Amino acid sequence: MLTRAWILETLALLPLYTWPVFFLEVWRFERYYRAYRAANPVGMLGVAVLPNGRLVITLQLAGDRPDPDDWTNFAPRAPWVRLAPGGFLAALDARLESYWNWTVLVPESDPNCTAAGPAFLDSS
Repeated sequence: MLTRAWILETLALLPLYTWPVFFLEVWRFERYYRAYRAANPVGMLGVAVLPNGRLVITLQLAGDRPDPDDWTNFAPRAPWVRLAPGGFLAALDARLESYWNWTVLVPESDPNCTAAGPAFLDSS
């Protein structure tokens, strides 16, 4: 997209009789630019102005297509939700309830015991 400042700077350098040609070229380029952007959302276009007011495309690069295996296809990009005060502790307490019914038995220092650590048994 050609900016207003760039167009005004270019008009200051061109002779007055080439302005209609330049305005026609700007209109054509804007139409082409919109069509190009619709087909290639990522890329670059470079433009030069000839002394007779004609625009010439000097650079045209299409960008890479988006990666089909992007992580946003599998996980949302939504921002984190702020928890209410005490919300984390309530969520943690709900998860720990499943572990409260477990009893930990520590083996005594018996030489015949082969247990390497504490044994977990369900108390229910």
